[in-house]
Amino acid sequence: PITTRMEWRQSNNNSDNTAALNGNGKEGGTNTCSDLEGRDISEYDAIIAMGGDGILFEIFQGIHARNDEEELLSKLKFGIVPCGTCNGLAKSILHWGDNADYTPIESVFQICKGHTSRLDLASYQLAKTKKTYTSFLSFSWGLIADCDLESECLRWLGAIRTDVWAVYRGILFPKKYRARFSYLPPSKTKNNDGVELPKVDEALPKDWVTIEDDFSVFWVCNTTHASYNVFTCPMSKMNDGVFHVLIVRSSVSRLRLLQMLLKLETGGHIDCKGLEIVRCLAYRL
Repeated sequence: PITTRMEWRQSNNNSDNTAALNGNGKEGGTNTCSDLEGRDISEYDAIIAMGGDGILFEIFQGIHARNDEEELLSKLKFGIVPCGTCNGLAKSILHWGDNADYTPIESVFQICKGHTSRLDLASYQLAKTKKTYTSFLSFSWGLIADCDLESECLRWLGAIRTDVWAVYRGILFPKKYRARFSYLPPSKTKNNDGVELPKVDEALPKDWVTIEDDFSVFWVCNTTHASYNVFTCPMSKMNDGVFHVLIVRSSVSRLRLLQMLLKLETGGHIDCKGLEIVRCLAYRL
């Protein structure tokens, strides 16, 4: 079963910048799965989603809106059959499962076998609102979010639409994204479960680290793959309890940024000079 191990909060203090939550192309998901909010689903043992990451995202928002959210998350098992555009979670699950073949049939086979594992969930809160969202895949801001959201006009191209926009926005007409990024590193001496987090409008404790700079890429990973063909974070585990934040500052040359983008499919970007990786329990942007 998928269970919540910790809560993470994120705030975006610049309303002019756009972020993509979960890889479904929508910030926070404006059309929650209202059918799940009131329906009695106590008689069910599992929920199987057939679609992309956005379908499962909407299911989780419907569960999150219910009073019995914790009970359902502890009881229900979840599965996903990749029928969408990117299918990052399905690919990640198959990768964690002995790197099984990426096909809908393989996902159905794994589901029918009935084996389950815990998966980290994240809780996001946006600035100037008390509403929270449940996330399982990724959070992106800057270049990656622009490639996801601004390329909607090219959706007819399929998954390659983001590659086309990455060349346009990242290489031909690059932008700088100013931000203050604060994070809570994992403790080597304390139990990292059940971390007490400050509210979005409260000052951060002294054990948080803050970076303020111009960025190109800000990509928070919960899974190994953001898409079936994007090996975002090879070191990510299914329930390691941490975020892996991939950062590229705007001072990195276009050539190096292009090299990183070209190596995303194989995970080779991890070793590229100019890419920073931050492990943390919680963060604020």
